[in-house]
Amino acid sequence: MKVLLLYNVYSDELGSSRPPLGTGYLAEALEAAGVDYDVIDMKLGYSEKDVIERIGRGRYDCVGVSVYTVGHKKFFALLKTVKESYPSVTTVAGGPHITILGAQVLEEYPEIDLAFAGEAEQSFVSFCKGEELRRIPGLIYRDGGKVVSGMPFERPTGLDSIRWPRYGKFELHRYANEIGVITSRGCPYPCIFCSVGLTLGKKVRVRSIHGIGDELEYWYGRGKRIFNFLDDNFTFYRERVFDLCDEIESRGLKGLTLRASNGIRADRVDREMLLKMKQAGFRSFGIGVEAGNDKVLKALRKGESMEQIENAIKLSCELGFEVSLFFVYGTPGETMGDIEDSIRVARKYPVLKADFYNLIPFPGTELWKWVEEKRAWTGEPMELLDSMDKNLRFSRGTGKPFFTTAELGTEDRLALAERLRETTLDIQKKGVERIFKRYGALKYPLAYLASTIFFQRLFFNNNLIRKLSDKVRYRGAGAA
Repeated sequence: MKVLLLYNVYSDELGSSRPPLGTGYLAEALEAAGVDYDVIDMKLGYSEKDVIERIGRGRYDCVGVSVYTVGHKKFFALLKTVKESYPSVTTVAGGPHITILGAQVLEEYPEIDLAFAGEAEQSFVSFCKGEELRRIPGLIYRDGGKVVSGMPFERPTGLDSIRWPRYGKFELHRYANEIGVITSRGCPYPCIFCSVGLTLGKKVRVRSIHGIGDELEYWYGRGKRIFNFLDDNFTFYRERVFDLCDEIESRGLKGLTLRASNGIRADRVDREMLLKMKQAGFRSFGIGVEAGNDKVLKALRKGESMEQIENAIKLSCELGFEVSLFFVYGTPGETMGDIEDSIRVARKYPVLKADFYNLIPFPGTELWKWVEEKRAWTGEPMELLDSMDKNLRFSRGTGKPFFTTAELGTEDRLALAERLRETTLDIQKKGVERIFKRYGALKYPLAYLASTIFFQRLFFNNNLIRKLSDKVRYRGAGAA
């Protein structure tokens, strides 16, 4: 069987700092199993027409794409075009959207032949190798006109058995110099808006430190110096963080720029850990603040106090890290006064940026159930999710709320979206000024440029700009 893996985009933003990690893992599984495959990352600018022409030239038997709930219809429309152009090609969908909704997706979209729920590195290989469909864990398929779910999917516990991506068939030269790394999967926390526990499980499963070191050393040997740890809970196991930093040092991996852009929990860091991380090469990370007071944190079931969060932000800034803060707004019970508290926290510390995200009720989450129960939707739920550009900071259309509460109606939320967008850009302007202070008066025009919507779009669409930005920010340390 010859397979084409597609990485589609849910927004109009192009360019990427790194190759897509999930697709990379799937590709590596096919590579290890000897399955003939190719990859197209549409975020590099490939159109639907390009994909259709490539399928015709490549004579593929199977075309697969990972589907996210945000913008999901764009993924399905692509598979529909593939099916209409090449009826004999097997169309396959996987990813978070499939894991949560399961058979419902095939029932609604006849253009999809098969779907994989769960982490599909092993199950997709089994399909490509000709395993009987009903014996493949997580597979959802059609049989005699009916949608059938095969064996339940099982989350792998030994992550070292899954090969990390080498990106052999990706266009690595077209990305910025960053390599994404994941050291664990899963999240045990009960935040009402988060679907990670549904897709990756409540148990945090980990890779061995030696295996992670092998991955870093491999890319180090190929000239890479910037690594972004994309775990949902990178600092969950404290000793693992120390062990990983020791591993980096013992292997002589010097001059690294390390990031944790997905964010770390404030209650899972301390001074000793942060100093160790800084010594190993960590320069930036995000902190999921979510709200500006304990009342809203409790409503979100965050499991942290405002004191813990502010202490972590203050300490991280004092130690010289570039800190990004993540907030959500629109929580049930949250008032305008509560959001003022969030803005206060965002402006209080010398952070690089603070992003405010329109709270999204993803299927299966506690927030989704609350909105359903209260009948608080502002439109048809899946249509709202499909139309929402995940890059919430840049599109003016993204302020449209999914739901309303007694405290914040539609007009309130639309006004908030505009105000919080301006707040984000203002904080980022000041953050960039601090980064570029070594350039004297030049820091002001650089900061102004970096804080404009125009530059943000240019930055996200142009990997050359990304590379130049890293060289300027980390001059002399790991920006090769």
